[in-house]
Amino acid sequence: MFVNKYQINLSTIATGTTATTINIPISMEYQLVDQSELIERVFVDTEVEKSINPILDYEKVRFLPIDSNNVHINNIIYSINLDGNTNYGAIGFTDDDIKFEKNNFKESFVNLSFYDSDNALTQNLVNNITIFSRITYSDLLPNGQPKPANQIPLTFVLSNPILNPRGFSEGYHIYDYKNELKIGESKYLYMRGSFKNAKTGKATNLMVQNVASTIDNLVNLLYTRYRLTRTNTGYYYEIDSSYNNQTNVSYLTNNVNVSLYQIKAL
Repeated sequence: MFVNKYQINLSTIATGTTATTINIPISMEYQLVDQSELIERVFVDTEVEKSINPILDYEKVRFLPIDSNNVHINNIIYSINLDGNTNYGAIGFTDDDIKFEKNNFKESFVNLSFYDSDNALTQNLVNNITIFSRITYSDLLPNGQPKPANQIPLTFVLSNPILNPRGFSEGYHIYDYKNELKIGESKYLYMRGSFKNAKTGKATNLMVQNVASTIDNLVNLLYTRYRLTRTNTGYYYEIDSSYNNQTNVSYLTNNVNVSLYQIKAL
């Protein structure tokens, strides 16, 4: 700390003087004295906060299927048409493949890939659902034996696990990140399907119309749109039957049917 120095010369004081006055000025200049708490709070804590990566919430929530009137859907049915073949017998499976549930039957499946856009150049894969072939109660004869392969349709039924605990529910719900939507908000996902035949080893990409299309127009026929919403009662999704004027989505008595067809290009 700097101070002013004063020198008193006694010879300058008159003889007989009994008292004199010395003026000492008080400095008002700012001085750094014990500022450690301020430095810690303003500088150190701020820089530490900047160095920590932001916390990302990767928790996912379950979306329930509804129709356009907000009525809950009990069953989602994916119907597959492979160039006119709509049953297992027509695509190479035998009765014994079905009866004994051979691996070539059980490991054949429909794959549903969900994207955040229908633009193949910019889209990102958000979710993926695999639905394996299985025998349902509607595929059985009165004696409990499976029907012939040519009588078992290429349909994959996803049921509400609460209403039908004996059904197949994997894929009935859609899962997405919890913080993606606020109450009242919605967003779209675009689903593209394919069928994997473990009997022949062939993978077939699917489209939404049973018509031959040019390559240029084919990009408009690959996706089925799903609308995800959040309300104050929960998280829901609707399979959009009006997207691109497509007719592959139909609703009937708490059920929804999604028809998918083998790609035909001109």
